[in-house]
Amino acid sequence: MERASRSKATQIRSNLARDLEELGERLEEAGGQTASQIELNKKREAELSKLRRELEEINVAHESAMASMRKKHNDAVSEMAETLDNLNKSKAK
Repeated sequence: MERASRSKATQIRSNLARDLEELGERLEEAGGQTASQIELNKKREAELSKLRRELEEINVAHESAMASMRKKHNDAVSEMAETLDNLNKSKAK
C-alpha cells in the first residue's frame, strides 16, 4: 500500500515536473514573440511618425503654393480691373 502510494506520488511529481517544463518553454516562446512584436511596433511607430512629418511638410508646401497662386490671381484681377477702368475712361473722353 505504502509502496503504491509512493509510486503514485513519484508519477504525479514526474508529470508535474514535465508540465512545468512545458509551461516554461511556452512562456519563453511567448516572451520571444512579445519582444519581436514590441520591436515591430516600434518600427511601425517610427514609420508612422516619419509619414506624419512628411505629410505636414507637404501640407505646408501646398498651403504656401496656394497662397502664392491666390496672390498672383488677385494681382492679375486687379490689373485687369485697372486696365478696364482706364479703357472705359478713355472711351468716355
